[in-house]
Amino acid sequence: MSGELDTERVVHVAATLRDGVIETDMDRAEITHRVMERGQLVLLKQAFPEAILTAARSAVADWGRQVPPAEVDDFNGNYHRRRAMVARQQQAPHVFHDYNFNVMGNAPPELEAPLCGLFEPLRHLYNDLTGNTVGFGIPATGPYVHPQLIHYPAGGGFFARHWHNLSPQKLGFIVALSKRGRDFRNGGTCFEIDGEVVDMETRQDIGDICIWRYDHPHWVTQSDLRDKFDWDSDAGRWVATFAYFDPRG
Repeated sequence: MSGELDTERVVHVAATLRDGVIETDMDRAEITHRVMERGQLVLLKQAFPEAILTAARSAVADWGRQVPPAEVDDFNGNYHRRRAMVARQQQAPHVFHDYNFNVMGNAPPELEAPLCGLFEPLRHLYNDLTGNTVGFGIPATGPYVHPQLIHYPAGGGFFARHWHNLSPQKLGFIVALSKRGRDFRNGGTCFEIDGEVVDMETRQDIGDICIWRYDHPHWVTQSDLRDKFDWDSDAGRWVATFAYFDPRG
């Protein structure tokens, strides 16, 4: 399955995980061209088996119950934060719970294994698409990979409109870790591309990877407002992102 489905902006491409490598029906160079030059969103359908994502999500949630939430960001370690604030730089209000793994090798074995099962294939895919040679770990200077899971809790998790610099990331990845209609009812990522709003809520399913040009304005709509908000509940929408940036720059 490959080609423009739903809208001209969204391109569905069949994908599968085999021996730790995400294989796609569309050539890597064509994926990059469509995202970077044609302003399209490429949706790699069923790139991850659901079991891998469920294992990663459960392991991360369990770890978060054992480790107290951080009050400030720690870009040199592994931490999680419950955020209900306005982003200082972009002035974007948001409510979500993020889990950050700058040094996956320092995570407990029961957490490191499922994290690697998720982020190693993403790293290889990212390098293939961008021509970069990024690895995991924190260099003395310059940008590095910031593996992250984000939980938008039922009851109102969201992220208002914001954007990022194009470099050094170039391509953004959003991996759906939960299933609409089962794990959550409402909430999804929206993009603005050349003045057109593209809503991915009903298009992206669990296991899909949305690839997008990193400087497109985007936002996350609220999750399940009729539910009670509870930081300690796993209910709501979960995603994984592959951020490559320099927090010290």
